[in-house]
Amino acid sequence: MKKIAFVLAVLLCGGITHAQNFQKKEVTVLPSSNLTIIGDSNIAAFQCEFDTSHLEESQVVGYTQTGNEIMFTGAVLVLKNKGFDCGSKGINQDFHDLLKTDDHPRIFLELNKVDLSSPSHGVATVVITIAGKKRTYKVPVTIKSEVIAEFKGNLHLNIKDYGLEAPKKLFGMIVVKDEIDIDFNLLVKK
Repeated sequence: MKKIAFVLAVLLCGGITHAQNFQKKEVTVLPSSNLTIIGDSNIAAFQCEFDTSHLEESQVVGYTQTGNEIMFTGAVLVLKNKGFDCGSKGINQDFHDLLKTDDHPRIFLELNKVDLSSPSHGVATVVITIAGKKRTYKVPVTIKSEVIAEFKGNLHLNIKDYGLEAPKKLFGMIVVKDEIDIDFNLLVKK
């Protein structure tokens, strides 16, 4: 029993020491940022633009860098589903039905780490939660790190990975395709 208590104490102390290595910084995703969901159907393509005024004003993010890897804690972008505009009331309603907005009113994008291949390019590991289901992706990003940092990229995903069923209209004559792109250009004030 004493051995188990000792091992737990060592693990807890190690965890506390590791957590102390994270530096904290208050960051704000600026309203001039862009985030768009791009989809297609057998009739026409569509875009759902996110209104960035729905974002939190700022948040405290923890980070630590080891070599070319930057680890993050608390770097979560919360997107209210109602903040998306797909261009018409009907498409907006279909979008909210698809995302099960009544039960899951938000999409969560959690940045876990960035592996830098150069100062201006990297691969971000992001956990995305849609309709209560989480999936992890590796997303190539372009980074401009100045007073206002810029993170730009595109993520291709399949809505079936989240257990979502694309809407069909006019007795199945109009079918939305399962694959979508999330195109982003996030401007972040440090």
